Amino acid sequence: MNLSTPRILITGATGLLGRPILHACSAVPGWRVTGASFRRGGPGLERIDLSQTAQIPAFLDRLAPDVIIHSAAERRPDVSEKDPAGTQRLNVGATAALAHWAAAHQAFLIYISSDYVFDGTKAPYTPASPTHPINAYGQSKLDGEQAVRAAGRDHAILRVPILYGEVESLDESPVTVLAKNMLNARPGERLAMENWATRYPTHTRDVAAVLRQMVTHKLTHPDFSGIFHWSGDEPMTKYDMACAFARLLPFDPARLVPDNAPPASGAPRPKDCHLDSSALESLGIGQRTPFASALPALLAPHLRPSPRK
Repeated sequence: MNLSTPRILITGATGLLGRPILHACSAVPGWRVTGASFRRGGPGLERIDLSQTAQIPAFLDRLAPDVIIHSAAERRPDVSEKDPAGTQRLNVGATAALAHWAAAHQAFLIYISSDYVFDGTKAPYTPASPTHPINAYGQSKLDGEQAVRAAGRDHAILRVPILYGEVESLDESPVTVLAKNMLNARPGERLAMENWATRYPTHTRDVAAVLRQMVTHKLTHPDFSGIFHWSGDEPMTKYDMACAFARLLPFDPARLVPDNAPPASGAPRPKDCHLDSSALESLGIGQRTPFASALPALLAPHLRPSPRK
C-alpha cells in the first residue's frame, strides 16, 4: 500500500452514503479517489454493475485500489424480503468477489454492514455480540460479513444503523421519507407514525468522517482490522423523528398519531439494535451531528413556501 498517495475505491459512490464518503475522501490531500457507480459516469466515477460479479476482478485489476470502501448494497428491507435472490447477488456475491480480490492483492477492504444483523432483543450490542438477523436484509448483510472474513484477515467491517443525510429526494432515506409523507398528506389528515422500535438515526456525513478516519488510522497502523460499530446516540422512534420534522414543516404536530404496535406488514423489524461504538471511540475516531440541528439544512432544498396545514 502506498502510504503517501493511496488509491481509494468507493463502491455505491452516488448513493445516500456513497456521496458523502466520496466527498470526504476526495478532500484528503494525496489520496487518489475513484467512485464506482451503477448508472452514473463523470469525473472521478467509473460505471459497473456489481451484481455481475464476473466483471469485478478485471474492473479492480484496472483500478488497482489500495483501499476499497464497499458501501453499495440493497439496503431496503422490504425489497430484500420480496427479492432475496437479487439481494444476495449484490449484498453477498459482489461482496465476496471484492473481498477475494482484496485479499489476493493486499488491499484493505472496509465493508459497510448493518445493525440488522442483530435481533433487537439485547441492546446495546458490541462487535462481539452474537448475531441473529430476523429478516432477509439482515441475513444478507451477515452473509456479506462472513464472506469478507472468509476471504482474508486484512479488512474491517463497519456496522451502522438507520441513515439520513443530504438526499436527492426525500424518499431516498427511511428517515426523510417521513417528511415527504407529511408534506403529501391531505389538509387536516392525521398520520399514524410507528412508535414501537427504537432507532438511532445517524448522519451519513458522520459515517463518512468515521470511514475517512479509519482509513487514515490504517495507513499508520497496519494491523488495524476487525469489526466495528458507529451510531448516533439519540434514541428515537419514527414518531419522535416525525415530531422533529413537524417543527420545521407546514404540518401541525398534533396531527401525528403515535402507533405503539409492531409493524403489521413488510419485513420484520428488530425493536432496538443500539450499537456500542466504544471500540472506535477508544481510538479517537468518531463524529456525531445532533439530529435536530441537522434537519433545517436537509429539508431546505425540498420545501416550497406554503401555508401551515
